[in-house]
Amino acid sequence: MLKKLALVAAAAGALVAVRKRSTDRTEADLWREATSGPGAVSTPTR
Repeated sequence: MLKKLALVAAAAGALVAVRKRSTDRTEADLWREATSGPGAVSTPTR
């Protein structure tokens, strides 16, 4: 029983990590698209 619970917890952790990585990659792609190219949004510099 304890081994199954550990396995389920490890699988859930792996799923969360994969989803976060996918979300981060998508966010980076959107940011790259918004800040490059002919229709890029100007970002102020400090």
